[in-house]
Amino acid sequence: MDDREKAATPGQAKENEGAKLGTVAPTLADGEEHPVDPLTVRVARIASFLVILPIAMIQLIFLTIGWATGGMAPPLYLGILGVWLMLFAPVFLLTYRWPAARYRHLRYQVEEDGLRIRRGVFWRKAIWVPITRVQHTDVAQGPLQRRYDLGTLTVHTAGTAGAAISLDGLEHGIASRLSDHLRPAPATYAN
Repeated sequence: MDDREKAATPGQAKENEGAKLGTVAPTLADGEEHPVDPLTVRVARIASFLVILPIAMIQLIFLTIGWATGGMAPPLYLGILGVWLMLFAPVFLLTYRWPAARYRHLRYQVEEDGLRIRRGVFWRKAIWVPITRVQHTDVAQGPLQRRYDLGTLTVHTAGTAGAAISLDGLEHGIASRLSDHLRPAPATYAN
């Protein structure tokens, strides 16, 4: 059982079973609040470590080279190494723990007339995107997201403040279906 099956709500489990059987999945606009895909935590941790780890390792390598070539006395080396550990240990801990905290507080709700997003660990924010304000939508995938079949939905709305709202961590198929649901209906012109 993978992370998606473990975190699936009963409605999502039925939808997943229906998708496996080849039946038509129910509409996304169920009015219920849903978490993003649990694989989002793994992807965010990997992406963070891919940035933080090289920075930390380069500093550690230069520090060790300075000590190994005799340019730094061992007590000074150990003191600087201790400071390095005190600085980077909290960074590594935060890099590991933050994605899970963010995941617990990121929810979305699809309704017939729009999309509601709740996010924020310390500063909470609720965003309502009515379909009538949607200009267009984009679904994007980075390399890590593609590996885990995730995507980021970006909704571009009319107006200037908050004109683009992104919801990352969606399963790519759900992001595409949600994009289709939010896409404005084509305008009809009377002749």
